[in-house]
Amino acid sequence: MRLLQRLQRIDKRVYDRITRVGTPVLDGFTPKFVQGTDNMAPWVLVSATLAVTGGPRLRRTALRAIVAAGAANLGSAAVKYLAQRSRPDSSSVPEARSPYRTYPSSSFPSGHTAAATGYAGGVMADAPLPLSVLVSAIAGMVGFSRVHSGVHYPGDILGGAALGVGSALLARALVPPRPELVFGANTVPAGEAPEDPEGVGVTVVVNPRGGDNTVPALSTADTTARVARRLPRARIVPMSADDDVAEVMDKAARDCEVLAVAGGDGTVNAGATAALAHDRPLLVLPDGTLNNFARTLGLTSVETSLRAFAGRRLARVDVGEVDGHVFLNTSSFGSYPRMVERRDRWADRIGKWPAFALALWRDLREVQPTPALVDGRPAKVWWAFVGNCRYRTHARMPGLRENLDDGRLDVRVLCARTPFPRLRALADVLLGRALSGAGYTERLTESLTLAIPDEPRLLAVDGEVMEGAPTVVFRKRPAALKVFVPVAANG
Repeated sequence: MRLLQRLQRIDKRVYDRITRVGTPVLDGFTPKFVQGTDNMAPWVLVSATLAVTGGPRLRRTALRAIVAAGAANLGSAAVKYLAQRSRPDSSSVPEARSPYRTYPSSSFPSGHTAAATGYAGGVMADAPLPLSVLVSAIAGMVGFSRVHSGVHYPGDILGGAALGVGSALLARALVPPRPELVFGANTVPAGEAPEDPEGVGVTVVVNPRGGDNTVPALSTADTTARVARRLPRARIVPMSADDDVAEVMDKAARDCEVLAVAGGDGTVNAGATAALAHDRPLLVLPDGTLNNFARTLGLTSVETSLRAFAGRRLARVDVGEVDGHVFLNTSSFGSYPRMVERRDRWADRIGKWPAFALALWRDLREVQPTPALVDGRPAKVWWAFVGNCRYRTHARMPGLRENLDDGRLDVRVLCARTPFPRLRALADVLLGRALSGAGYTERLTESLTLAIPDEPRLLAVDGEVMEGAPTVVFRKRPAALKVFVPVAANG
């Protein structure tokens, strides 16, 4: 108790010293800054800006940071309820410095500081240094302004900062940095392509349906203009909604030396199938919604891909195959293909992401396990995932890959168990086999045989849904596809 009293006296003395610091300029600035940081306003604004203007890496940074700020805000509210510390006596603080409103909640800890520190910690995990410095400086000003305006003691600021650091560490575990977004996954070096700065022999297929843009024609025009500027002698093939993607890709690959495709993962899959059939190197121009394969290669934008083409670095990567269809990322069966089918039916009316959220909600409520034979063993499958190469795991879910040349399939199966099948499925995913049982399994293999006796036998292949045969085999084609990669990807 004596230690607590001594700390409170020190806290009060520091508070008095800080509140005595002031100039007319500073006194006028403090209440405006305090007001501007209410309700996490600056952090929501920064995250929204990064999400709109940044690439995949900064969008992930924005998500992690806002998760950290939100967790810190909730944590501080819980601690406030328990602490119930009175606010400082601010009668000696100049009236010009007083905030526009009163704060009736407990003084300890500072929720504003917790959110600011959490946000800064989330950003600092992988953001560029100037952005990290800017956000950290704003977080520091938040803490100072809370004391300078007479709203908090310095000890409240330290408590909030500690909560923010903890929340940032939690957010980093949930939304970790992805180094391969910058450097690319490991691949098999395949030498250099011939120097061709103007794009002679290159055919570029641009699919306006590959993205989630409100005005796809504008996105297509922008991509086409950038390609034409960098590769003036390349042949550009813009697709229309009536074109058959596979047919267009096959014709383009037949008549070119390098096949380039602009679109999402489904478009890239069609391009890879054609490139494999005609033994052409593939240049991926990420212009879709997710672009998982491109990001795994380290190709984070169309400009990055065009620089990779100029660098002439070729590599070979593994591909997966199921029922005669190639997959570069994943194939799955069970509940996921049905959810994708619903998403695609609703996407034109409400947009792809709202359709995905609604389809996921419907799937969680209505899904039933699929009876199947997995490598000859009977199972009732909620969800099954087959990845092309090993995926890193985050919170029991597959993340991105560090290698595209390991010769393995990453197989993850969630089976229904009775009684209480949904509850036990949730426990299997969250707790893992050691604590919950054998309902969720993970393994690396070179092949997998699947038999689904009942129709419909739906498979999702790189996000596209197809009807499978009664028995299908998943297998690997090691180092089968030649692709352009950033020079840094292989040194």
